[in-house]
Amino acid sequence: MLKTGFIACYMLLFACHKCYGAGLCNRRPLGTKTEPLPPDDRFKIDILGINDDMYIPRRQYTVRLYATDDISTFIAFTISAREDTRYNEKNPRKPILLDAGAIKVSADAPSVPSPICKNSVIQSDITPKKSVEALWIAPPKDNQCVTIYAVLAVKQDVWYNFDGPLSKRVCEDRRNMEDMQPVENDNCQACEDARYLLTFDGVWSYNTHPGMFPKTQEIARFSDVVGASHSENFNVYKFNSEASAGLKMLAEQGNTTKLEMEILSELGASVRTVIKASGRPKPSMATTASFRVTREHHRVSLVTAILPSPDWFLGVSNMELCDAVTGTWAPNLTLNLYPLDAGTDSGVTFEASNDDTMPPQPISSAPINKEIPKEQIKPFAKLKFELTRTYPTMLCSAEASSETAVKGEDDQGSREIVQPTTPAPVEVSIAIDPESSPDCPMTEWEDWLPCEGECIDNKLEGFQSRFRYHLVDGVAVGKYIENGPSYADKQVSRYCLENYEDSEIQACEDTCDEEEDVNS
Repeated sequence: MLKTGFIACYMLLFACHKCYGAGLCNRRPLGTKTEPLPPDDRFKIDILGINDDMYIPRRQYTVRLYATDDISTFIAFTISAREDTRYNEKNPRKPILLDAGAIKVSADAPSVPSPICKNSVIQSDITPKKSVEALWIAPPKDNQCVTIYAVLAVKQDVWYNFDGPLSKRVCEDRRNMEDMQPVENDNCQACEDARYLLTFDGVWSYNTHPGMFPKTQEIARFSDVVGASHSENFNVYKFNSEASAGLKMLAEQGNTTKLEMEILSELGASVRTVIKASGRPKPSMATTASFRVTREHHRVSLVTAILPSPDWFLGVSNMELCDAVTGTWAPNLTLNLYPLDAGTDSGVTFEASNDDTMPPQPISSAPINKEIPKEQIKPFAKLKFELTRTYPTMLCSAEASSETAVKGEDDQGSREIVQPTTPAPVEVSIAIDPESSPDCPMTEWEDWLPCEGECIDNKLEGFQSRFRYHLVDGVAVGKYIENGPSYADKQVSRYCLENYEDSEIQACEDTCDEEEDVNS
């Protein structure tokens, strides 16, 4: 009986296409003539990758139509884009239609281009579905706003129109490209490690920001710049979330100590390098530091306090350095920084006395001068990232070997399985740290890694770390040993992880040559 109903609906669908094929677009699903149900939030349309309801011209986005309860289903739908209009001076009664971009079929969704409505996709079958996706390629610049909308049928003659949650209006992001962070890459494929030169270039002064500068001009400055190169599992801060204790101290006092300790607690795990650049005496000066990134630690977060201020700071969170398109390290990146509010002090002027915000509020844009329109606010600083060197890793060798093997198969036109040439694991003698216990044995500490930090006047001040590894059945878990035994199936007990540290960090000093440090 159910199958017969589906066939009837499908025949009705194509009959509807025939009826309206003479240029008339009817977006009512399955050609229904009934009135739509009122919006009830059972279904919703979203545009993935859109922030603040703004799109980037010519960028491709995924449009998702779905049941909010993950239970309800629909059998038919139409996803469309509606353009804005512009006043027509020559014929005021006929506005000029702008470009809405292009709605395309997604390879992962049961859909086809609509035969009767331009720039629309519809279902390719009428089986029940909880969600579908389509692609939207945003229009070129200067096309103002676009409305992405959907209609859907729960069953024949029971449907929802494009009201409320089934419609989303987005407008062109007119910000400078240097105001926008690169697209995050959740699958970095760079096999090399890399070193970057960071330049924090202050561009804040009374002449450039007369309405956003302290009355006591001579004490205006930025604190030290502190941050880290890290994985996707770490954040120095998150917009619209509460500030950590370390960020609160930095934003209110300019003191980086507690924030540095928060970052150091993740060193060797989510954090690859602690980054620190000395604050300059004037806010229109530059400071630099170098740091390393890896395939796992390919994002950067940095913060610096605006001084004096209640709790205002500049920062970037999760800056992506592994290009999402090429999968390789970005050669050069520049990002403008604008003032943020840590949400921990309610002062409204630079020199305001302490006024704790209770309860603390989420991090947001700093309302320094509400009389200045947002689009007229100039950046307080620029962050510049320059790729200075890459370091081949064992991962590069493994990938190169794999590619060579595949190429050899293709050249020979053979389907034979290539036998592995890796030697069998050899027995490895590992020295045990006498400070560990028989229940939680560990390797001896490795040598301290080179000192990493900022080179100023041929003097390097920073941090260095060293590591040791938990032993399970005589295997050092997490340590790569050529031709050594695999540790993939070895599990370290929670007790050992919590009671025996596998990394240490200490402050360090060394001599350096500024030119060599940057490019070494």
